[in-house]
Amino acid sequence: MSLDGAAVTASKLALKTAIQYATERRQFNASSQTDEEVLLDYQRHQRRLFTRLATTYAAGFASEQLLQKFDDVFSGRTDTDEDRQDLETLAAALKPLSTWHALDTLQECREACGGAGFLIENRFASLRADLDVYATFEGDNTVLLQLVAKRLLADYAKEFRNVDFGVLARYVVGQATDAAIHRTGLRGVAQFMADTGSVQKAAIAIKDEASQRALLTDRVQTMVADVGSALKGAGKLPQQQGAALFNSHQNELIEAAQAHAELLQWEAFTEALGKVTDPGTKKVLTWLRDLFGLSLIEENLSWYLMNGRLSMQRARTVGEYINRLLVKIRPHALDLVDAFGFGPEHLRAEIATGAERVRQDEARAYFRRQRASGDAPVDEKILLARKTHGSKTQGIDKRRA
Repeated sequence: MSLDGAAVTASKLALKTAIQYATERRQFNASSQTDEEVLLDYQRHQRRLFTRLATTYAAGFASEQLLQKFDDVFSGRTDTDEDRQDLETLAAALKPLSTWHALDTLQECREACGGAGFLIENRFASLRADLDVYATFEGDNTVLLQLVAKRLLADYAKEFRNVDFGVLARYVVGQATDAAIHRTGLRGVAQFMADTGSVQKAAIAIKDEASQRALLTDRVQTMVADVGSALKGAGKLPQQQGAALFNSHQNELIEAAQAHAELLQWEAFTEALGKVTDPGTKKVLTWLRDLFGLSLIEENLSWYLMNGRLSMQRARTVGEYINRLLVKIRPHALDLVDAFGFGPEHLRAEIATGAERVRQDEARAYFRRQRASGDAPVDEKILLARKTHGSKTQGIDKRRA
């Protein structure tokens, strides 16, 4: 639990530093002859940082729920054997995701800050080195997810342990019907008809909270059910055969556990939204929650397409709508990282002090003075254009002569 909380904090520190720097550092004058663009106005830079910001918020809210569960159990308020098992499973689900995410975020933020990100004074390299052990400390992340997977399988088996044959038969028929709908493309056809080929309608369908929950939940349930069906009867096999059967489905089990943990984070984010009272704050955080949910769907788009959960029309819309969310979030990026509450004494990173803004302002003022005095150097591209134009003019004059 401590590692989960520390990993979330490290992600917040990295994003606060990188986003602060990206609002000040300028590079390339794509839309102006005189002023360069700030890094955070580039779409790719937003993709790199905002998607990780959304995940960090989700991981933070989930970590708070883990802390509350821990307090409930060890304070004695809800201290049953089942509660302790739930606490263990929740910790085993969240710690891998938050620690992997912290390592990924630190690396991406380091790269997003260019060479300045590699300087030891800006802490990315130090934090990355400190957190590297977190992926295996107090339980290797992959092994922890296997623990979660076994709990999911146990719950799946328990669900049908005491049901009569009629209920089980109806479930099997329902599963077969669902498979027919998904795998024959009927669902995709239905979605296309509902959207009538409209990108706007497809976007509305995927940004809806209920639709996101349905897609994320369905993936977990389907993955667990598929593995559960494949492993049915494994306990009755000889030990060697049973172990071999389990091993042949280990990868699917761990992927199901990770999908379950991601769903827990999305649900924690959504639950936290329900407690926000300020309308403006709720709107911005809803955009961020949608960015997190749709990023998960985009990351696993092949699964949703192969299993017939999304039509091609809606699948194409996922990336487009993510890009629209980036534009909406951009004006609020600094507020979102300032909300972490870190001051200079926490960040201890030179590029997060505002020094880059001062440097950039000084450089821009210097070049403005040069342009005003007429002493500014002529751009090489302009010189080349003049030279090319002069050569063409001389050629025309010679032909005329």
